[in-house]
Amino acid sequence: MRPDVLSDVCSNLRLRSDFYFTAEMQGAFCVRVPAEGARIRFHLVLAGGCRLLFEDRDLALDLGLGDLVLVPNGKAHILADAQQQTGPANVMPVDLATAMAHGFDPQTGILRNRKKVPNPAPGDVDEKMARQMYGQMHGQMDGPTQEPTHGQDADMRMLCGFCTFDEAIRHPGLALIDDHVVLRGGDRREPLQQPPNELPYEAPHRAVLAAITDLATSRRPGWQAALARLMEVVVLEILGSQLGKDDLPPGVLAGLADPRISRALTVMHRNPEQDWNAESLARHAGMSRTRFVVRFGACVGVPPMQYLQDWRMIRARTMLRDTNLSMDEVALRCGYQSMPAFSRRFKARFGEGPGGYRRGLRKQSGVG
Repeated sequence: MRPDVLSDVCSNLRLRSDFYFTAEMQGAFCVRVPAEGARIRFHLVLAGGCRLLFEDRDLALDLGLGDLVLVPNGKAHILADAQQQTGPANVMPVDLATAMAHGFDPQTGILRNRKKVPNPAPGDVDEKMARQMYGQMHGQMDGPTQEPTHGQDADMRMLCGFCTFDEAIRHPGLALIDDHVVLRGGDRREPLQQPPNELPYEAPHRAVLAAITDLATSRRPGWQAALARLMEVVVLEILGSQLGKDDLPPGVLAGLADPRISRALTVMHRNPEQDWNAESLARHAGMSRTRFVVRFGACVGVPPMQYLQDWRMIRARTMLRDTNLSMDEVALRCGYQSMPAFSRRFKARFGEGPGGYRRGLRKQSGVG
């Protein structure tokens, strides 16, 4: 069976998902989500609607009930009420950290822009100032209101979280390319022309999105773990869909999109322990050595032997973490006959030797 290189890569890079909070917003709001590493942020609309904006783009993307948007590569963005426009803001954006400091309830995991504010005594000289300060902080100017109960008074409810690959393992070019990707929920017709930055409105996508929405709404025992797995399915589906795009940036996806380079990547992933060199890989690609090395570098962004070396170290890290194989056996399965050479390469890649890495894992888990 031909190996699925993309699945092989993603399973070794340990894609994981987690959740920030549920946002329950009333009236006007505008929250700036800052840039952060390589995280893939996601927002699922559970009630009402809102807009996604970017400060560096003239874009106001409308999101409605059941829509899921992913914002990759840690890109900064703005979530605002449905009336917010591009260009000058009708409500000044509030940084997420400020919104969290003033409106997040750690007991419920809910972020609100309105909550119960102690009412000053009638006629208190500070009454007007207190109301104005609270309104300016939360995008409202009509004074304090009672705290909503279970989102029943919220104009918009949204689940916010993120997916991320193991930050210690960087794989060349494995990333979502677009600055946002949308899965449209609810009942709607398939558009005559597929909108940009949207996954096709097809039955498999609708089924996954419906399951995600059901879990986020019902919150049955185990919902977070189940929803995290489904979000990983969505990310993998988007990664796979990118293979059909034109002008992919250099990386493993561009390599997989090239039929000849894909053949070389396949044999490297199928048999990483084999004594590969540029000549043998070029034969599998059906190219001369010189043309293969140049084309591989242009597609993947690194020379073929560097890619192979990095992949072997990623595989070694996975085996040290997930199996009880001896370090000698791990070294052999990663193409190293010499344990000292394997240890040196592992330490150069990850900053510690394979023995130290495994001992650290066992210490964290309380084993040995």
